[in-house]
Amino acid sequence: MVGREIPLADSSFACLALLEDETCQLFELMVKKAEDSETSLLLDIILQETRKHRELLKHLSRILKEAPIVSSQECDMGEWFKQALGLTRAIKAEIQQGMRVTEAARRLIDFEKDIGEEYTTEAHTAARALVQENQAVRRVLESIAAEEEGHAEILQLVTRIAKK
Repeated sequence: MVGREIPLADSSFACLALLEDETCQLFELMVKKAEDSETSLLLDIILQETRKHRELLKHLSRILKEAPIVSSQECDMGEWFKQALGLTRAIKAEIQQGMRVTEAARRLIDFEKDIGEEYTTEAHTAARALVQENQAVRRVLESIAAEEEGHAEILQLVTRIAKK
């Protein structure tokens, strides 16, 4: 980035990092409460990648000099963001109240697919000018999107293992 000033952005990446943080908390709980070691291992893959996503998004937010985000109410990311945050928090609460991890995995399959699509959309809308100008930002978002889609596949495997 030497010799090039990165344009200022809104707080999109900080908000996405906040969502990834909530998702980390959910998967930490799922790994801990998993019914068997195979499920725990598979969920840990998602947890580790989600932690990486959170840190990459925080890094993007810092280098883009975004305004810091203290709470989700500060994020103007549209209805999908509110729904994703709400679903993540609701499933976490339900697991704490006794919902089986495999049931949580079933409910999260579509969520993970949708999140991958949202990263792709984010890369092509709100951050369009930045992403087109900055190859690194585009690569980070594409990488996260691909891994999010892989999370849905892992969750499907978790549900198949539970049926055995």
